[in-house]
Amino acid sequence: MNVTITVSELTNQIKRHLEPSFKGITVTGEISNFKAQQSGHYYFTLKDENSQIAVSFFNAARYKLPRMPKDGDKVILTGDINVYAPRGNYQFVAQGLKFTGIGDLLLKLHELKLEIQKLGWFQKEAKKPLPKNPKRIGVITSPTGAVIQDIIQVLSRRCSNFHLILYPVKVQGDGAKEEIAQAIQQMNRYQLCDVLVVGRGGGSIEDLWAFNEKIVAEAIYLSVIPIISAVGHETDFTIADFVADVRAPTPSSAAEMVLEKTSDILERFQGLQKRLEQLANHTLHRKRQLLEQIKKHPFIRGIGLLHPFLQRMDHMTDSLDLAMKSCLNDQQRCLQILSGSLKSLDPRKILLDKKERLEHLKILILSKTRQEFAHQRQTLEVFKARLKTHEPIQLLKQLQERLLRLREHLISLNPKTILTKGYCIPLDKRNNRVILSVDDVVVGDAVEFIFHNGTIGAHVDGIRSSLQTT
Repeated sequence: MNVTITVSELTNQIKRHLEPSFKGITVTGEISNFKAQQSGHYYFTLKDENSQIAVSFFNAARYKLPRMPKDGDKVILTGDINVYAPRGNYQFVAQGLKFTGIGDLLLKLHELKLEIQKLGWFQKEAKKPLPKNPKRIGVITSPTGAVIQDIIQVLSRRCSNFHLILYPVKVQGDGAKEEIAQAIQQMNRYQLCDVLVVGRGGGSIEDLWAFNEKIVAEAIYLSVIPIISAVGHETDFTIADFVADVRAPTPSSAAEMVLEKTSDILERFQGLQKRLEQLANHTLHRKRQLLEQIKKHPFIRGIGLLHPFLQRMDHMTDSLDLAMKSCLNDQQRCLQILSGSLKSLDPRKILLDKKERLEHLKILILSKTRQEFAHQRQTLEVFKARLKTHEPIQLLKQLQERLLRLREHLISLNPKTILTKGYCIPLDKRNNRVILSVDDVVVGDAVEFIFHNGTIGAHVDGIRSSLQTT
């Protein structure tokens, strides 16, 4: 026989059986419908893709949360299941809350930012000015990303008279922060550049996190070389941006900050020259007007007391003319020197010099080879003469030994013999010339490697000079 019970009795039975089974459990999910009461209690819904549960967090203030939760936060809760008898439903009574995911990163970033700010690393007084038109520009970034290509394109477009030093590093993941900090330290230790660009392309906060690490911030702050931080896009901000001497919205903007356009320099120089000419002409014009006024004065016609002063003024005018002309000549010579410097950096002239050097080496090798062959022929003639006057068999043995030594020597001079020892000859496929230095090629060039048993074609996807090694 079924026993009839009241709703309250049923609810209390569920409460007695359910609550003891769900004590001290941990659950994770996303917060929604968050409400904070004046009493200090929090009420919200914890949900995932398929389910949700009501949550009560009593006296939340005493748990010293780093910030107030909000809708969308992903959290981990610890607590108990509680059956709320008046409404006949169950809820989760939280006794601890921990932020996860992006919330933890933002919290960590905020705490680290406050710590570094207390150290004084953000102060404007610690910022170093950027040098004007530096000759050596250092870049710390990934060698395979688009950042270095953008920087090279912008620098090449603005000015041709610069030297770029790339220090390749990881920009995200394990070991990235150590590599970035070490690169900054090495650049400073050996004074490899006049200004330093540290950066990477855009990404999530996790991708950019290496530039939020304290070890990187400390290396930037202690750098003697001025540093431009170029991390991510214009809307991305990292701790490196606040510590660096200058923050660039993008890597391309950093390249524009480093070098002034050659055309801008010449335009400014021409403007100064024009202003100088106008000033000189204006000064001479005023002096002549003053001189004419003095000459027309009645006192001049009456007595000649002012003649010595007028003569002195004429001399001063002539001296001023000479000084102005000398100044203009100096400026013109300076402009010619600058023009000559730009011409000396013309890539076509550099390539022509390399070509002439290669031709000279070819002629020198041919000359040495011919001299060696002539010497060997002369030696053979001497042996022929000896054969006529000495014992033939003994001479033949000596000649045979001599010929064997000569043969070994000639084989050692054969370039193919050297190739069999693991060496190869690199050729630039554009002009079929031997590559003598990393300066003879650029990224993207087609090259060919000659081995003793064939050739291999390839393309240059990166260049690393000996200055980049540490």
